[in-house]
Amino acid sequence: MSNTPLMRLRIAHTEPAARGIQRIELRHPQGDLLPPFTAGAHIPVRTSGGAMRQYSLCNSPAETDRYVIAVKREENGRGGSRSLVDAAQPGLMLDVGEPENLFELDPKASSFVLIAGGIGITPMMAMARHLVSEDGRPFKLYYLTRDAEGSAFLDELCAQPFAPSVVVHHDGGDPANAYDLWPVLEKPGSTRGRHVYC
Repeated sequence: MSNTPLMRLRIAHTEPAARGIQRIELRHPQGDLLPPFTAGAHIPVRTSGGAMRQYSLCNSPAETDRYVIAVKREENGRGGSRSLVDAAQPGLMLDVGEPENLFELDPKASSFVLIAGGIGITPMMAMARHLVSEDGRPFKLYYLTRDAEGSAFLDELCAQPFAPSVVVHHDGGDPANAYDLWPVLEKPGSTRGRHVYC
């Protein structure tokens, strides 16, 4: 994390995104604009238990008034996600660092293959939103999860404008039912310049 000061942001809204996953919307308490971010970026958040954790931003980079994260409550983790999800309620103030991006969409790519497993969908949501609404470069998103109930953003991804570019696969927790990515990765496409993100 960079040495820039932490911002004090307010939870404006929170709701379940899927089984065990909470969507949390953060805004400036005075309504100020937030530092901009690019698709694939994350923010450091000090959880209610005091731990610093990194969460990918899943809203559109065009939105400058809010940050949206989706946090999977890890029952057997180190306690950061549990304390954040359990305490999350509108009005709660959190210390948040400025966005950083180690997973940036390459401006030279002609198209994209995005592969997300489970909660790994969060940075891909920002990418998909950016590509659909502002960028225009084609993409295919493969969203691989155990089941529909545990899949965040599923309704949104199965509707317009995302549906034509999204493949959803649930394996029921059985490795024998895993999605075969080999045809996707062996020849990502005939288009030169297609990049794969997973």
